[in-house]
Amino acid sequence: MNTFALEIWFDETSLCSFYTVRKDGFEDNETDLFFKKFEDEDNQYNNSAQELLYLIVNSIGDVYGATDDFFDRIENKAQALPPKPKKWIPEIKELGIHFPLRLLCFRISESIVVLFNGGIKDQRTEQESKDLSINFYEAQEFAKRIVEALRDKTILISENGRILTDFQNNTDIIL
Repeated sequence: MNTFALEIWFDETSLCSFYTVRKDGFEDNETDLFFKKFEDEDNQYNNSAQELLYLIVNSIGDVYGATDDFFDRIENKAQALPPKPKKWIPEIKELGIHFPLRLLCFRISESIVVLFNGGIKDQRTEQESKDLSINFYEAQEFAKRIVEALRDKTILISENGRILTDFQNNTDIIL
């Protein structure tokens, strides 16, 4: 896999900062590519994409943080949103068990989540779903490289626990 930039996607919530990746040579980052697929109001998945966006920004970002409750769809190193329905978190329960979209991600801590790309889950597994398959394998590689960079301290977590920097304290992180 070529190099990619790890960049802030959304950090204006009270509990969690959201990062994404931008592949070298691409104009859009992976998370924006995901949401752009469904932005047309005539798209049958537009409402689902909006519900997922709300879950990320509001529920994870401002209400609960990136707790284990939201990250129970573990897909090798990466995870998938939304989580499986739980009775004790109404926002998750409302999405239901047959939610059609998956956004692949990697939770670094309860305050930092890296969002990747995703797609429509129309088969038993992400790997079998045509729209998700390539994104699934790319998410695994992104997550693996992020874990390695955290382990070897190429990426550091700030004292406040919400900002990632490289070893020279730059927020522009290239892996």
